[in-house]
Parts: sequence; structure tokens; C-alpha cells
Amino acid sequence: MVRTPYPFFMDYNLRDLKFFETVATLGHVSRAAELLGRSQPAITKCIRRLEAAVGERLIERDGQGVTLTPSGLLLLERARPLLQHASQVQQELRDFSTGAIGDVRIGSGLSTAAHVLPQICARLLQQSGVRLQVLLGTNVGMRRELREGRIDLLIGLLPPDPDLRTVPLANDMVGPAVRAGHPLAARGSVTAVELMAWLWAMPTREIPSRQWWDRRLQDLQLAAPAIQMQSNSPALLLGIARLHDVIVFTSHSMLPEGLVALQVPELAMPREFGVALRREGYLSPAVRRTLELLESDGQALFQYQP
Repeated sequence: MVRTPYPFFMDYNLRDLKFFETVATLGHVSRAAELLGRSQPAITKCIRRLEAAVGERLIERDGQGVTLTPSGLLLLERARPLLQHASQVQQELRDFSTGAIGDVRIGSGLSTAAHVLPQICARLLQQSGVRLQVLLGTNVGMRRELREGRIDLLIGLLPPDPDLRTVPLANDMVGPAVRAGHPLAARGSVTAVELMAWLWAMPTREIPSRQWWDRRLQDLQLAAPAIQMQSNSPALLLGIARLHDVIVFTSHSMLPEGLVALQVPELAMPREFGVALRREGYLSPAVRRTLELLESDGQALFQYQP
């Protein structure tokens, strides 16, 4: 038999290898043809294509069926892992097309990261099988990362940004809170004016809740209280409030154990949590499925986890 001048890998396809592997396993061309739903001449033709590609005879016919030549045995040994890998790739592509696998790049602000992001990530990893990449930063910084395509989804406070599409998932209320042993904790009611006489621990001025609080005090014509501590870390502020008699301005729906919400309507800031994404741009199947999961669970995912 004359060897082909072309490299072997250019002269075969996976279908021919699959047909050959079936013939080798069953030991009969006719049985292989029946199992594969092909005619016997079609199976014979595929074997001949492979033999032409390798330049060697692969099978020998006898009265009982077919047997493999040494070259046929070698090809079968090499073909089986290749066919298995091809099957796995096909399954992986099917999974990718349905969002079962794939990278999802998530951005989050510091407040969301401290309160609810671990629960959200755990649910995504458990249910959707995606690979997560999580980037943390300020809300302003994360919006920039989203607009420039370095993250797929921004989870947290919904930004008022015309370049982004937002999907509301949960409502929240931010207000004053103190530790259970604070003198104000036992009060049935308290006014905003009274709170100005106490020490506070507040977010730094670039944090949206602090900006709202500053504007609200101006609207109410209240003199700012003594701020004993400022930080851009929500977790640190909550930790201090659990140990020291300061008032914090924080989410009432995500209060950790040991803190008590003070109901002061004048200082209640409503806000929405959800997902933000670019208005224009491709969403991979995995990202779309992640978004669907977040939409279906909504409020349940935005609960404080200590």
C-alpha cells in the first residue's frame, strides 16, 4: 500500500475514528453498521479512508468477522482516548451553551462584600457550576470596571448611571443603630434631634450613605454630631459599634447580632440592592444564567451573614 504524502491528522476525522472503534469493538463490519445506523459499504469506505491516511492495513477479514492488524491495534489504543476527549469537549460545549460552566466576573462594593457577598457566591457556586472571579472596591470604582468591560456584573447598591442597566433584587433601609447595651437601645422612641447629642461612627465622605446623611442633616437644619470615628470599612464600623457606645448609620436589614436598629423616620434612607450590567455588550451563557439565578432568589440572598 502506498503511503499518502499528507500528514495523518489531515486525512481523518472523528466520525471515521468512531466508526473504526465500533468495528474493532464488535469485531464485525455488519454489526457496526447496524449499531451506527449506516450501510455496510459506508463503514467499509470509512475504514479504507483511515487505511489510506496511515498507509497501513488496519483490519483483516476472516470467516468470523474482522481482526485488527498491529497497526489497527495501535490506532485503536490511540483513538479511544481521543474519542473520549472529543466527547468530553462536546459535553463541555453543551454545558457552556446552557450556562452550566464558564467564567463570571463579579464586582461588588465594600458594604455588599462585608454583608451578603459570601452567601451570594456560595449559592452561585453550588447551583450554577460557574467559575467566579470577584473584584472588590468602591461603588464608583466598580462602576468604572463594569463600563470598561473588566467585570460582567456589579452586585450591590444600584447606581444611577445611564450607561448601565439595573435589575432590582431587594429593598433595604439604612438608619441609625447601636449596640444592645447602649442607653438608647431601651428607648421606645427617639428623635433625630436627640441623636445629635451622641457620639457617632460614620462611613467616610465618599460613601453614598454618608453623602445622603450629610445632605439630610442640612435639610433638617441639624448641627452635625460629634463623629468619633470614620472608616470606609462597613465591617469595621459594625464591629466597633458592637463594642463601644457609638451610633452607626447602617443597613437595618443586615444588622449583625448584638446591634439594635433605632427607628427614626427622619433619618431613614431607602435604597435598592440588585445587579448592574452594561446596556450594550455580550453576556455569556454563564453570565445570563447567573443573572437568572439572582433574579429568582432576590431578597433571600441579600441577608446578613455573620
